[in-house]
Amino acid sequence: MPAMRHRPFLARMLEQRCFFMFLALLALLVTMPFVADSLLGRGLIGLLNLLILLTAVAAVGRSRLSFLVAVALGLPTLVFQLLALASGSRGHLTLSWGFGAAFYAYAIVHLLHYVLRRDEMTADKLYGAVAAYIMIAIFWAYLFGVLQYFHPGAFALYGAPTTMNLADLIFYSFTVLTTAGFGDITPVLIQSRFPTILEAVTGVMYVAILIARLTGVYPVVGPKS
Repeated sequence: MPAMRHRPFLARMLEQRCFFMFLALLALLVTMPFVADSLLGRGLIGLLNLLILLTAVAAVGRSRLSFLVAVALGLPTLVFQLLALASGSRGHLTLSWGFGAAFYAYAIVHLLHYVLRRDEMTADKLYGAVAAYIMIAIFWAYLFGVLQYFHPGAFALYGAPTTMNLADLIFYSFTVLTTAGFGDITPVLIQSRFPTILEAVTGVMYVAILIARLTGVYPVVGPKS
């Protein structure tokens, strides 16, 4: 009997897996600006990243293979992040960002397959669409982090070439993805300018494709005769 009582609750949790992933991503964006400069804060960001990994694995792990691949990409992201916190090594941090980019790319592909699938549009799918948009920005932030490791001075802060932390990279990524325009952070090298163009195009195409998908799901109703 207790197992029977818990099954409906578990089923509801699984039906809202994209909603919980959206909440985890939102918590990361809200928390990061206030804690990114301290060691304890970076540990908290690591815990939030772990929460995002768990919710993302639950969201994309709709088969055993997809679950195993998500775990295989997510675990190195967390492990190298912990090593970077312990050692302060930029090499470990870059490896964490590289695996993070691969994990987010995998999760985004599966999320978009779920969101854009031709069936009923649910509230969980809408949360998945918003979560995918946020994850695209974080994916590019990770890529920019790896890029600046191999090309120092790829970005400038207030006109001075600098090595940016993850919070700055995410801020920059969102300004590009939403085509809000450059502010205090600008791409300096050609190696950072062209990926910036690709991200801007990605942001525009994502919104256009999502609107087209929603238009197909909710057809226009003509006037009553």
